Amino acid sequence: MLVVYLLSIQGMRKPGDEKMKTKLPAYKTKLVCTIGPASNSEDMIEAMICAGMDVARLNFSHGEFFEHAEVIGKIREAAKRCGKWVAIMADFPGPKMRIGEMLEPVQLSGGDRFVLTSEDLVGDGSRVSMTMENLPRVVRAGNTLYLNDGLIQLRVKDVTGMDIVCEVVVGGLLSSRKGLNVPGIDLGVSAFTDRDRECMEFAFKHEVDAIGQSFVSNSKDVNDARQAAVELGYHPFIVAKLERATVIDKLDEILEAADGVMVARGDLGIEIPIEKIAAAQKLISRRANMAGKPVIIATQMLESMINNRRPTRAEATDVANAILDGADCVMLSGESAVGKYPLQSVEMLAKIAASVEPYRKDLHPDCAWHDEPVRRNMDGADLVALSIKNILPRVNVPVAVFSPSVSGYTPRLLTRYRLPIWILAVSASWKTCRELAFSYGVYAIHDQAHPRDWTDFIKAAVEELELAGDCVIQTEGPSPDHPAINHKMELIYLDDRLQETGAR
Repeated sequence: MLVVYLLSIQGMRKPGDEKMKTKLPAYKTKLVCTIGPASNSEDMIEAMICAGMDVARLNFSHGEFFEHAEVIGKIREAAKRCGKWVAIMADFPGPKMRIGEMLEPVQLSGGDRFVLTSEDLVGDGSRVSMTMENLPRVVRAGNTLYLNDGLIQLRVKDVTGMDIVCEVVVGGLLSSRKGLNVPGIDLGVSAFTDRDRECMEFAFKHEVDAIGQSFVSNSKDVNDARQAAVELGYHPFIVAKLERATVIDKLDEILEAADGVMVARGDLGIEIPIEKIAAAQKLISRRANMAGKPVIIATQMLESMINNRRPTRAEATDVANAILDGADCVMLSGESAVGKYPLQSVEMLAKIAASVEPYRKDLHPDCAWHDEPVRRNMDGADLVALSIKNILPRVNVPVAVFSPSVSGYTPRLLTRYRLPIWILAVSASWKTCRELAFSYGVYAIHDQAHPRDWTDFIKAAVEELELAGDCVIQTEGPSPDHPAINHKMELIYLDDRLQETGAR
């Protein structure tokens, strides 16, 4: 059975109530922040949580496991002190390609001959090693390669044994361990590596909520990571990082396999022409919204705040547009990990979100299925979500939707519509509560998923969260007390429970 209740909350407040225990944020976008040397102290982590951090990202491409374990402990304790759900995401390195060590930085110039080799050596101005041993077997003359975040462009002239002989097309300064990108080339390797497997075992041991799987190309890459987790008895929230050009064609199958996606604009902006990044971001966000999967927009959101107290106007506009595009989360990388102003960066994201969200309804109405035909195979939860979206403009504006959930499925269906009110997800699962930290406009409440008396429960929540208005909406799904029957929607007014209308 699926039920929707419209509940009047008039008279629920206690006269004289002046201060509540909890206040909902002024914005619904979730903030993902990378923890690094600039932000790994207990005081800074707590300050960032209080400023709005919903997800703490740990970059496993850097640092040792014992260091990550210490930070995880700090995050958990700080979240308790702040009284807030904070998910922890372990971002796995994946098959990241880099060049090896160099004697010293070198300046490459257009027209230079430069060799990449799978031979183990210390590089110089004409030759450098690389981490991808099989690359000479998959590249061909005419392929384009990029070094150092795409700043240096090479064209493959010849492949001889372990050497890839290149001509420098666009030069630049090159130093040790810089990244290597090979757009459009099938590397013939899984995105889930042996190092990722070690990271998975650590994440399981330390009860990390989510993992970010790097360089996903298709659903198999996600399924490989999930299978490795299942073998451990581990069920993390898996975020597929979209960094390769092939993901656009494989997006639907990746969305089906993953729990969420990240538009990782750093490597993606090298894999596809930079002028197409904005369109790709909009496409991915829209398709993720329609699938009910959280989407994170990442890389260089407030890049200048690594060294400056304020972002550029272009960066502030970039964050705002990501939110208008349908982002569930916006993410800080170097800004919070190694920057001079990690706390100010979090505060700036929060300010931008609070400022731009009120314009979302006019600029992007009905985020899910806008201009799309209504699907005929919608399930009961789909229909409830659609019904609530349609109910809102026709009643006195409710202040919240109470949605009991075991897995978070129904709240995520609701958030596709970017409702103007909060979705209060009630769950008995700690895991579900933390995973909902990725979803726009969802505030998790840890309690019985199906309280015996919803009236008392909602009354307490209304007082706790400073909700003000005429009514709330309550959804209901299968529970021990309500065996599954035909889908059903009821509108029930608390002032007179004998009056009800229903559609079966």
